[in-house]
Amino acid sequence: MIFRVLGPLSLAHGGDAVVLPPSKVASLLAALLVRPNEVVSIGTLQEAVWGDDQPAAARAALQTCAMRLRQLFVRHAIGTSSIETVPGGYRFNASGETADLLRFREMTLAAEAQSDPGRRLVLLEGALALWRGPLLANVPSDSLHRDVVPRLTEERLRVLERLCELKIRQGLAASALAQLWDATRTHLGNERLAELLIEALYRTGRQADALAEYRRVKQFLAGELGVDPGPRLRRLELSILVGETWAEPDEPTGTSGLPELTGPAGTVAIAGVGATTEPAAAHPGIEAPQGFLGRSAIAGPLTSRLRAGAGIVVLTGPPGAGKTALARHLAAAVRDDFPGGQLLLDMRQADGTPVSADDLTGRLAAWPRPHPSAPGLLILDDVADVRQALATAPYWPAGDTVLLTSQFGLAGVVARFGGSIERVGGFDPAESVTLLAAILGSERVEAEPAAARALADLCDHLPLALRIAAARLLTRTASLAASVAWLHGNPIGRLALPGDPDMTLLGRLDRAVHRLPPPLVTALLSLGTLDPDPLDLAGVAHRLQVTPDAAETVLDQLADASLIEDQAGQFRIPGLLRRYARACASTTVDGRRSTAAAGATLSAV
Repeated sequence: MIFRVLGPLSLAHGGDAVVLPPSKVASLLAALLVRPNEVVSIGTLQEAVWGDDQPAAARAALQTCAMRLRQLFVRHAIGTSSIETVPGGYRFNASGETADLLRFREMTLAAEAQSDPGRRLVLLEGALALWRGPLLANVPSDSLHRDVVPRLTEERLRVLERLCELKIRQGLAASALAQLWDATRTHLGNERLAELLIEALYRTGRQADALAEYRRVKQFLAGELGVDPGPRLRRLELSILVGETWAEPDEPTGTSGLPELTGPAGTVAIAGVGATTEPAAAHPGIEAPQGFLGRSAIAGPLTSRLRAGAGIVVLTGPPGAGKTALARHLAAAVRDDFPGGQLLLDMRQADGTPVSADDLTGRLAAWPRPHPSAPGLLILDDVADVRQALATAPYWPAGDTVLLTSQFGLAGVVARFGGSIERVGGFDPAESVTLLAAILGSERVEAEPAAARALADLCDHLPLALRIAAARLLTRTASLAASVAWLHGNPIGRLALPGDPDMTLLGRLDRAVHRLPPPLVTALLSLGTLDPDPLDLAGVAHRLQVTPDAAETVLDQLADASLIEDQAGQFRIPGLLRRYARACASTTVDGRRSTAAAGATLSAV
């Protein structure tokens, strides 16, 4: 039996719960449960049960009330030893297994002790899931509602603040919005909650909403309390107005008195044409991605290899697999091992076209290295092809490590300079569920584990698709299973976040396919209509009307482009890409025109 006070006072066993009717017995039980394993004095209990209207024989009346409580326990097959009579009062003996308040506090403490942000998120979400509505709504005790309920409510708010702050820091600001909207409307004068909501709105691209929320808070504070917003809120407003990224006030501040808002000191990142480099400092490094989860099987060995001076490492994989995020995560992990500095070059411009060789070599030549003779780490992100990578090779200083990410295998680079190629595919099933729980909330995922697994399968376990799907389902009130069924009806069109072109699976697949020569595009769209598991070489040759050798060459090139899977010579088209190819092939036969036309059709759904 579990005693619940984080909501209406109730007794729960398995899936059944009994909400106690308002009574003096309920007030006595609640007064004991809100102070578990503590001696609660006779006077405190009398105040909780009768308030100012004390009976003439209050001590005897309290004993009678305690007897009725024990009788209640007997009716519900609860051991009466839970309530112990001690000198000066009574004590309720409980544990995290029998009292939700203790369980809440245990999970909160466990979360604080966790170094893994993902696990900390799960524990904090689980702790808050124990709260089920207005506290002690069925308990007719003025003293408990006056003295205890506000204290417990404040305890919950502190945990909610930590959870939402962690979500924002991990790049999951969208999943914190609903909780923060509700909390700020319930606790109008709470500046910390308002600050978190404003930051979450800004980080999800809603600058106008963030500023409107600041104005609402400012008006409330002035009208109701006669005060101005605190310094943290004012700094946050100014940061939004100047278009910078918010940093915590306890971080180093610049000469203006505002927080440094451009990331860790010495970060150097060059993104396409016209980008600039930030000043480098000692041990300059690349900022780790927010909300990075998973990849434990590959990240550990790669980190060790980079620290040992790996030379050349290529991260290749399909669109949406998180190659760039993994590269940045690795760079942050080995920052201190590269005193010569770190540099990230975006190899494509904003429109997706490759950056010219002249621009790339100019930026490499201008790399401000703090210790030129020490080893550095160079990341070439989203390399277009082998030729583009080789154009920068003369500027790779001897002794540096070069990490390349690309849709393509870039075997020609490794053949010339040595090194290794690491394929980055989808998450394993457990990592997929962990990511879904971090965004959707562990309670929702644990309540429908089969639906969560089906959602992960539908997304081909790709991190991008999983993040888009989870964020999309945050706004749907239907069950997880019903929401998955809705997505299943048109995953290519519905795996998109309105107003955010970078978080659109269709756009990512379009760009990946358009990087192929037109004959390969046509071949891919045609093969997408064949039955899966696996592609038969003779069937491919017949469909493409080429020889078996030519068919094998086509399959090899599509596999090198990470658009089909090569498993020991057996070729398969992943589920999402098959749906995409079939939709495109049904529009027209020309590769580039078909993807654009299908894109317009799918994005309109």
